[in-house]
Amino acid sequence: GPAWAAGTSVGPAYDALRTAATMGAGLLDDADLGLVQDTVAKWDGSHPAAGWEGLPDRAERPGARLALLAALAPYRITDEDVAAWRVPPFTDHCLVHLIAYGAFAAVDRIESALPAAELLGAS
Repeated sequence: GPAWAAGTSVGPAYDALRTAATMGAGLLDDADLGLVQDTVAKWDGSHPAAGWEGLPDRAERPGARLALLAALAPYRITDEDVAAWRVPPFTDHCLVHLIAYGAFAAVDRIESALPAAELLGAS
């Protein structure tokens, strides 16, 4: 688990959640996974602009688009985004995993960016 959770039950719980959420990464091909990882790693915590240039096209890269939206702007996920990705062999079960992966990618990014002293309550 994270250093700030050492010695608590939060550490193993965080690891279990991360393990479950990151299973969705396997639903992306290498190029899409790399795009999601790179974009989230460079994210500064701000809301993406309305004309988000780095957001992949729904028709060309629907999985990467959904994962990035789940990570950085979940309020922008539309029915059309879901429909573009959720075609056989993908199911609702797969959709939950993909969205969880994107969301937890943002959680990991935020967690890794916070100074340990802040998380431990030190001054």
